[in-house]
Amino acid sequence: VFPSIWGVFIKQGKEQEEAFAQVFENFSFLEEELKGKKFFGGEKIGYADLALGWIAERVFELEEIGVKVIEKEKFPLVSAWMQEFLKVPVIKESLPPHEKLVTKMRGIREKYLGAAHPK
Repeated sequence: VFPSIWGVFIKQGKEQEEAFAQVFENFSFLEEELKGKKFFGGEKIGYADLALGWIAERVFELEEIGVKVIEKEKFPLVSAWMQEFLKVPVIKESLPPHEKLVTKMRGIREKYLGAAHPK
C-alpha cells in the first residue's frame, strides 16, 4: 500500500494517474477484507489495524495538501475503518500533532515535485 500512495504523493500527470491505479487496486483489496467487520480482525482493533493504521492519518494529511487518495463513495468500508481507527483512545492520544505532519508532508511533496520539474 505504501509504495502506491507514495507514488501518488510525489508524482504528477500521467505518472500520478498510473500510481492511482495501484492505489485503487490496493484499496479494493482492503475494502474486501473489511466486509462485515469494523476492524480488520473483527470488532476490536488488532495487529493488522496497527500495521495499516498509518494510512488513516496520512490520507487526511494528503487531502489537506491537495492530494486526494481515497474516495468515500468507492471505498466506504475503508473510509469508515479510518474514522473508527482514529477514534480509538490509545491511537488518538498517540498521534503526532496533525498540523506539524501536514507542514512536513507539504514540504516533502514540494521537494519531490520541484526536483521533477527544475526551474
